[in-house]
Amino acid sequence: MKINNNFNRWIWLLFIVFLILGLINQSFGLLAIICMISPIAAGFFKGRIWCGRYCPRGSFYDQVLARVGKEGRRIPPLLKRAWFRWAVFVSLMAFMAYNLFRAEKTLAGVGAVFYTMVVMTTFIGTVLGYFFSPRSWCKICPMGTIAVLAQRGVKEPITLDSERCISCGKCARFCPMEIPVHSFKEDGKVLDPDCLKCGVCIKSCPVKALHFGTGRKNAA
Repeated sequence: MKINNNFNRWIWLLFIVFLILGLINQSFGLLAIICMISPIAAGFFKGRIWCGRYCPRGSFYDQVLARVGKEGRRIPPLLKRAWFRWAVFVSLMAFMAYNLFRAEKTLAGVGAVFYTMVVMTTFIGTVLGYFFSPRSWCKICPMGTIAVLAQRGVKEPITLDSERCISCGKCARFCPMEIPVHSFKEDGKVLDPDCLKCGVCIKSCPVKALHFGTGRKNAA
C-alpha cells in the first residue's frame, strides 16, 4: 500500500529537478541543506513527519521505486540494528566533513560536496529499495537518525483505539518502516520513534482503529 498524501504524491518531481539543476550548476547542491535541516527541525515538534510526508527523496521511493521490483520486499535486519545505523551516520558525516574541508571555498565547490552526497546516498538507497523495501534507506538515513533524537520521545503519535483493534497485524504488514503498530494496543499510541506519520497504517486498518490526534478519522 503506497503512502498517499498530497505532498508525497508529487514532491518527488522536485527531487528530479534538483538532480538536473545540480548537473547544470553544482551551486544548486546547496539546496540539499534544506532537506538536511528540515527533518531535524520538524523532529522537535512532530517527530519524523517530514520523512513521511514532505521529503522529496522519500516521495521518490514511495511513488516511483515502490512500483518496481517484487512485492513484499522487507527491510534487511542489519539496517534495523542501532549500532549499524550509527556506524552509517558517523561514516557519512566524516566523509562529508572531509570533503568540505578539501573543497574549493566557493558556492559551486561547497555545493558540489552536498550534491555528491545526495547522489551517492540516493544510489545506495535506490539499490536497497529495489532489492528490499523501498524505504530501507530511511532506517539508516543520517538526518532521520538525528530527527529521532530531536523528538526526545514520540511527538504527536498516531493513536490506536484498543477497543476497536482486533490485532490482525495488517497495519504492521503495510507499514513502510515495518513497525509492529498493533503491538502498541495497550499504550493506545504508536510509540516507535521511527514512525513517519505517513498514514499507511491508518488506511490499511479494516476496523478504523488508527487515527491522527484524538479524533476518529482517516488520514487525508
